[in-house]
Amino acid sequence: MPYQAAMGRKGQDDFRSGDEALFTPSVWRLLAVGTAVVAVLLRALAFSPLDQHHADELTQYFEQAHRIVTGSGIVPWEARFGIRNSLIPQLLAMPIALGRWLAPGTMAPLYLARGIYAALTLLALPAAWQLGALTSRAHAWIAMLVVAVWWQSILFSDLLLSESLAAAILLLAAAPLLDEGATHRRIAASACLLGLGVLLRFQFAPFAAVLAIHTLRLEPRRWRPLLAGGLAAAAAGAASDLLAGTLPFAWIFANFAHNIGEGRAARFGTSGPFEYLVEYYRHFGAAALLFTVLAIVPAARRYAPLLFAAAATILAHSLLAHKEYRFVWVATQSVMIVASVGSLSLVQRAFRQGAARSPFQPLLATASIWCLLSFASASATGGYRSLRGGGGLSELAITAAKRPEVCRLAVAQAYYLYAAPSILPRPLPLSVVPEGVLEGRVPLPASISRSSNALLMGHSLPKGADGYRRVACTVLPEEKPCLYVRPGTCTADPVYDVQAALERAGL
Repeated sequence: MPYQAAMGRKGQDDFRSGDEALFTPSVWRLLAVGTAVVAVLLRALAFSPLDQHHADELTQYFEQAHRIVTGSGIVPWEARFGIRNSLIPQLLAMPIALGRWLAPGTMAPLYLARGIYAALTLLALPAAWQLGALTSRAHAWIAMLVVAVWWQSILFSDLLLSESLAAAILLLAAAPLLDEGATHRRIAASACLLGLGVLLRFQFAPFAAVLAIHTLRLEPRRWRPLLAGGLAAAAAGAASDLLAGTLPFAWIFANFAHNIGEGRAARFGTSGPFEYLVEYYRHFGAAALLFTVLAIVPAARRYAPLLFAAAATILAHSLLAHKEYRFVWVATQSVMIVASVGSLSLVQRAFRQGAARSPFQPLLATASIWCLLSFASASATGGYRSLRGGGGLSELAITAAKRPEVCRLAVAQAYYLYAAPSILPRPLPLSVVPEGVLEGRVPLPASISRSSNALLMGHSLPKGADGYRRVACTVLPEEKPCLYVRPGTCTADPVYDVQAALERAGL
C-alpha cells in the first residue's frame, strides 16, 4: 500500500514535524552513528570465533575458502556433489590469504575472515533504519536500535552462516521496494541486492519473490529496473560459478536433486509442520514473544509486504521435513523490525493518553523496553550458549597441532567437525575414531593406535589406547573432552583418514 494512502499526507507531515521537535537531522545522524558503534561493541564482546551454531561454519565456508587458498582440506558431500555455489568461500579466501601472509601459523586468517564477514552482516543496521524511516526518523532509530541490541541479532552477526549475510542484504533491499516514491535507480539497486541475497541463500527466494511482486503491484513499469538489477546479480553469480570451474547455476538443480529428490536433508533430522512455532517460543521466551506479536499490530498495515514475505518464508520451510531455526532468520529479523516500529507507535499512543511531559519520553521508554526484553529473553532461553558452542574442542585440536611431536590427530566421531584442518596452525593429518569408541562400547581400533599419536576423546581414555597420557581437557555443558598424546611416530591411515571417513558416511 502506498505510504500516503496508508498514513495520509497529514500523518506524514505530523511525523516529520515530530522528528524535528525531537532532534535536528544532524543529531539523528549522530544517534545512528552512536547506535552503530554500540552494535559493533556488543558484537565484539560476543565474538567467539571457535564456537559454532552449525558445522556449516567451518566445513562449508571457512574450510572451503581455505581450500581455495591452499589447495588442501576437507571436501564435504555438498562440495563433492556441487549443491552450493562458491560465493562465500570466494569472499572469505581474500582475508584468509591476507592473514596467512601477515601472520602465518596463527589464528589471524580465522579472525580476519570472521571479522570481515561479521562486519558485512552489519548491513542489517542501515536496512532497519531505512525501513523505520518509511514512518519517521524516530521509528528508524528504534528499528536500528533493536537490530543493534537484540541478542539474537548480535549472535547471528557473529555466526559464519549464509543466512546471516543473506538476511542483511535482503532487508537492505526492502525499503525502496515498499516505497511508492522510490526512483528506478533505487529499484534497480534493490533488485540487485535481492538477487545477491538469493544467491547467498537461495532458500530465501520466497522472501525475495514477495517483495518483487509487491513493487510491481505498486508500479508495473518498475519491471525494467527490477529486471536490470536481477540480471546484474545473476551475472555476478554466473561469474562466481565460472571462477569455481562449474556450470553457472547448476548447483541449484543439484541441490534440489540431492536434498529433495534423494531426501539427503532429511537425514539430518525431521520435524512436524508447527516446529517453527515451538522454536520461536524456545528462543524468545513468553514475554518477549508476546510483546513482539502485540507490537506488530500498529505497523502491520504499512509493512504488510514485509510481513507477507516473512510468512511466505516460514510457510515454505514448514513444508519441508528438515527444519532449523536459522533457516527462517530473514523472517525473524523482518518481524523484529516491524515490531520495533509498531512498539514506538504503541508507546507514543500510551504517552499521549497519559499527557507525557516530554516528547523524549516515548522514545526512551521504547528503547528501554527492548533492551530489557533482550536481556530477559537471553536469560530465559539460555542466550548465546543455547545456539552455539563447542569451541573448546577446536582449542584442544589447536593445542595438539602446536605440539611439535604430534604427527597425526585422531578425533572422536562426535567431535571431528570442530577439528577442521583450516583452523590448525600447521598441516596435521586427521583421523576419525569410529562411533562406539567414545561411548565405551568398542575398543580403539589398533590401526588408529598405530597411525595417530594424539587422540581427542572423552574424559576417560578408551579401551585399547595404551601408552597415551592426558595432556589437556576442556569442559562442555554435558561432557569433558580431553587430549591424549603418546610417544612415538605415526603411520598412514587410509581407513580412518578424515576424508575417507566422510565419504564412507556419505558426509
